[in-house]
Amino acid sequence: GLDIDFFKPQARNSLQSIVPLLGNRQNVLMVHNTFTSMKDVYFIRRFDKKINWCFCPEANLYIENALPKVNIFTHHGFNITLGTDSLASNTKLCMLNEMRVLQQHFPELTLDCLVEWATLNGAKFLGIEDEKGSIEVGKTPGLNLLTDLDRLKITPETKVQKLI
Repeated sequence: GLDIDFFKPQARNSLQSIVPLLGNRQNVLMVHNTFTSMKDVYFIRRFDKKINWCFCPEANLYIENALPKVNIFTHHGFNITLGTDSLASNTKLCMLNEMRVLQQHFPELTLDCLVEWATLNGAKFLGIEDEKGSIEVGKTPGLNLLTDLDRLKITPETKVQKLI
């Protein structure tokens, strides 16, 4: 077998073990985050790292029947994005469904916030925010219309219509 006698266990989780080893210039995307605690968030804030958080709520419910504690991430200035994960852990790849699930479980999340997480913040992480992610002069984003909202809340009837 493999000799791991050199290994000394630490009183840290994997996030706390790996973040200090990351470079300062690279964008890092922490995905899923169902076990991330407030202690982890405070730990990461101590470092000058480009940490981004990605929530994949449908996949989280499919795999673990749990969601991240979204409220511990929202007030710390981190870039938060949404993802779908993959068809191995999701029934379909639909950003609207991801937004719907988050709004159902966290009704305090506004439509503006969810749309920003699903669009501009993803573009920021990818470094393409000068071209994509928002409607501004000189940018070439795609444009979708959300129909059947109820007072700016996503409903089971809300659909996406591609405009551009």
